Amino acid sequence: MTIRSTRARFSGHMMAAACCVVVIAQLWSAPTTAQSPFQQSQRGLVMEPSKPLALPQDPPIVGRLLKGTAFFVDQSGYMLTARHAVEHCARIVIAKEQHRVQARIIALSAKYDLALIKVSKTLGLAAVFPRTATASANEMVFANAYDALPRMRDSGVLANSRVDHDGSEPGHLIIDSPVTHGASGAPVLDKRGLVQGVISRRTRLDRVLAVGLAETKAFLAANGVHFEQDDRPQVSPFTPSAERAASISAHVTCLTN
Repeated sequence: MTIRSTRARFSGHMMAAACCVVVIAQLWSAPTTAQSPFQQSQRGLVMEPSKPLALPQDPPIVGRLLKGTAFFVDQSGYMLTARHAVEHCARIVIAKEQHRVQARIIALSAKYDLALIKVSKTLGLAAVFPRTATASANEMVFANAYDALPRMRDSGVLANSRVDHDGSEPGHLIIDSPVTHGASGAPVLDKRGLVQGVISRRTRLDRVLAVGLAETKAFLAANGVHFEQDDRPQVSPFTPSAERAASISAHVTCLTN
């Protein structure tokens, strides 16, 4: 073997080695087009932002919500409800059908569970009070929370409560009634659709106390509300009482803070 041939062979080996280095470098630097499921999940985990595992030190305080019923007593936006349903509210919201408006307190009764509140305008109809006729013992009447009225209207209920003859609560109308939460402030309607009282509280499972007619009218008059009085029926004999109640009532939400 001559020196020239040896140099030529050595040069060939060096060129081959250089080509291998270039190919390996290109393969190393080229992006991969396929990954194993494990590699994909690992990359996904790296890219996902971290989530805190601890609750805030001072979580926001959620205000207490009280829900009741109110009803319109004139065409200017005045409403009656139970005092305990609104007296400690930071904000009062009236909801009726698609309407949602804020109300303000006008007056609170010192003796009875009554509150006079006001919105910008009357939504629907205003209640009518009897001029002289008052509910008598064993008379059938109607009362319920505003939210329960659509269901009762569809079922055609004419009355769901009975006036009790018990006179142990002066200034109040005692009724045997199934009404539950949300009925505070609801009107008690007789068969003519006239307001005979305002729901206050439950005294036992099937007995409810309502502020009486005379006391309710006196409270409105003392606060300058010009409410309508009439002994004539405001509904036809077969009109569901829930329909009349829904036309004059609304849902009350009290936010305490």
